[in-house]
Amino acid sequence: MAAPHFDIVARLRDIADTGQRSDQRVAAAILADADFATHASIELLAEKAGVSEPTITRFCRMLGFEGTREFKVKLAQSLAVAGRFIVAAPAHKDNDIPTIISSGALDAIGHVIQRIDRTDLERAAAIVADAGMIRAYGSGGASSMAATELENRLFRLGLRASSSIDGEMQQMTAATSNKETAIVAYSLSGEVRPLIEAVTIAGRYGAKTIAITAPGSSLAAAAQVVLPLSIDEGTNVYRPSPARYALLAMTDMLAMTIAERIGAPAVERMRRIKNLQGLHKTGAPNLPLGD
Repeated sequence: MAAPHFDIVARLRDIADTGQRSDQRVAAAILADADFATHASIELLAEKAGVSEPTITRFCRMLGFEGTREFKVKLAQSLAVAGRFIVAAPAHKDNDIPTIISSGALDAIGHVIQRIDRTDLERAAAIVADAGMIRAYGSGGASSMAATELENRLFRLGLRASSSIDGEMQQMTAATSNKETAIVAYSLSGEVRPLIEAVTIAGRYGAKTIAITAPGSSLAAAAQVVLPLSIDEGTNVYRPSPARYALLAMTDMLAMTIAERIGAPAVERMRRIKNLQGLHKTGAPNLPLGD
């Protein structure tokens, strides 16, 4: 049986480059049309690769599978997750990249605007504004960036905030929570186990928990307030994920709602930062609070 984290596509590519001649033919045929390989009979697959049927069976067993059926299941699972990355479509020379990026960002932000529940946004803002300590958690790429950005948004309002992008640190800091703690957890999938456990741990110690994540996910189930986020990644493998813009938009919506709730004390903190900025930079009145 193949290992749980066995990367079947990487192994097929390795065999196609360095395997025995018959194995190279089989691997190349599968990679050329992986979807066909998941549905084709052993006879058709052997015909496509130009080998015998026993060679197909032996090939699957060499990879650690009991037979072609188990191999097809594993290949189909890999296609379901990352199929569009196996054979990438060639980039078009006439692609208008600025338009592709901007339209993706606008669509992502528009989706957030359509899905946001203003009542839940106000609830989340009230929790954060009233907290003695806010911990922002994220894991991976965009979610980590959003957690760090939330810390950046909140300290200037006079709030005690800290971000963590390490799973073990998230769980340790969650264990120090109390009823004065607010947790804001970011995850596009909502299925990052250490993050879910951190939110659960914090909740047990009385913390109020907020999740910006996929509706119906495990993280959503673990949190007390959910701000739903679900962005279609599309099929263009060359385009960076537009979900980053959605996360930032959600973060800004939350930060502005908090700032308006705090009012004058938050404005005074921002005035101090702007005053400091003016001592060191030219054109300070037109610069944001930070560089």
